[in-house]
Amino acid sequence: MKLPQISIVIPSYNKFTYLKATLESIVAQKYPNLEIIIQDGGSTDGSVEIINNYAKKYPSIIKWESKKDNGQMDAINKGMKKAKGNLLMYINADDIYLKGAFRKVADAYIKNKDILWFAGRGIVINDKGKENTSLVYKYGVKLYKDILLLLNRYSLLLTVNYLMQPSIFITKKAYEKFGPFTGIREFVMEYEIWLKIGKYQMPYIINKNISAFRITETNITSTQSSNLLGEDWKIVEKYTKNPLILFLHKVNNWGRNLILFLIK
Repeated sequence: MKLPQISIVIPSYNKFTYLKATLESIVAQKYPNLEIIIQDGGSTDGSVEIINNYAKKYPSIIKWESKKDNGQMDAINKGMKKAKGNLLMYINADDIYLKGAFRKVADAYIKNKDILWFAGRGIVINDKGKENTSLVYKYGVKLYKDILLLLNRYSLLLTVNYLMQPSIFITKKAYEKFGPFTGIREFVMEYEIWLKIGKYQMPYIINKNISAFRITETNITSTQSSNLLGEDWKIVEKYTKNPLILFLHKVNNWGRNLILFLIK
């Protein structure tokens, strides 16, 4: 059976340090039906040279442009609009995919044609690309999110966003119906599209680690954590008025801030 086309959008702006690792993790999948769309915001740190080198090496699968945009969300939505794949997702230019990720997603898609989206597990890595080994991460983040992912209930998704963004793949049909991504200029809030799709249908769970989410002292997750959680709260209030869920969501957000401080 022909494998579905997978389209990966990469929003990039001055991510020279990690961009090569992100691109290498994609092409190393050796997935035969792949589209890579790089939306660079006019980087000046050498990122464009990396992108150009990869585009020359893989001209049949990489499309890219580098020009000023209106931030991460704008770059992602521009890329998603161009994407032609059966399955779509974006990955930030400091995160990576793990070995065999695309095959796992493709196999799930082939066996579940009525499913709108797919969710795998993921790990957290540091600036050196090593998985966090602290007990706080292992039991306070990883185990907690993996358990919630297996339970996979909309009420739980409203309580806490347990989905790891680069481990999520949505069908083109789902994006056309529930997209685009929303947020503010500084960052995208993928949580809203998760809640939109999840209200209609929860994701099919791929019980494997398929991506690595990088947390450093300088990325948005660290530097904008308060703003991120503020936007997160605005979103959940749009989708539920249940006082218990809202209370538990607030408790989880407090816990997320504390754990982020402890594992950095």
